[in-house]
Amino acid sequence: MSETQGRVRRHDWLAGVATLLSLATCYGTLGLVGILSLMGVTLVIDVHVWAAAIVLFALVAVAGVALGYRRHRSPAPLGLAVVGAVLVGLAMYASGALEDGTGLAARLFELAGFAALAAAAVWDWRRKKRPAR
Repeated sequence: MSETQGRVRRHDWLAGVATLLSLATCYGTLGLVGILSLMGVTLVIDVHVWAAAIVLFALVAVAGVALGYRRHRSPAPLGLAVVGAVLVGLAMYASGALEDGTGLAARLFELAGFAALAAAAVWDWRRKKRPAR
């Protein structure tokens, strides 16, 4: 095994873990704040830093899929990951433009983005596990 193949294989986990971290940063923080507020604890979180962390992890997931592209040369998982990261970014930063009075549109963009990131990470991982032709 060459050094390049070893280096790429060491990053097989990156897209999946970054996607999970993005999800955990979004919904985990929301859940933690909710639980703490039920216990009477007030936690103030800067929403801009929170959104930046979510988008950062989404971009790291795209980078992980891009590393997989180097091995399997299939652009579809990378395209899906980019679409997912764009949707997550839109939900975080353009939610005012997406508002319909209920916040539903932004939440749908967010969920669709996370679903696309997760699907891209799984698709990329499966493509990397196929034997080379």
